Amino acid sequence: MTMRTSTLVALVLCSVIGACAPAPGATQAGSAPGARNNVLTQAQLSATNSMNLYDAISKLHPDWLSSRGPTSVTDATATSVSIFMGGTMLGKAEALRDVPVIDVAEVRYWDAGQAAARFGMGHPRGVIEITRK
Repeated sequence: MTMRTSTLVALVLCSVIGACAPAPGATQAGSAPGARNNVLTQAQLSATNSMNLYDAISKLHPDWLSSRGPTSVTDATATSVSIFMGGTMLGKAEALRDVPVIDVAEVRYWDAGQAAARFGMGHPRGVIEITRK
């Protein structure tokens, strides 16, 4: 390979890699500029025009509601995210259908490690914590 060809290949690769990188200040789909990826505000939830929290979250962060499948060889039960409000466990993801969006100030997702530290063991899919108005 000649020096000229090597330089051309290097420039093309740099262009492709640069095109794949996120733009400065870019945010993930469903989040406002500067918003943290694990928090949904009342304004974001209201903008979905959803009646219940399950529908709003499924539009903004469907990955929070996805099941991981079985986590044990002895227990084939699929795991689901746990729902907490006011320090009390409401249940699994389906419990969000009973929470009106209008009553919510903020929703925060805690991954499995953070959930274990904050809410105790037993939340392998994480926790969605609801803060009411």
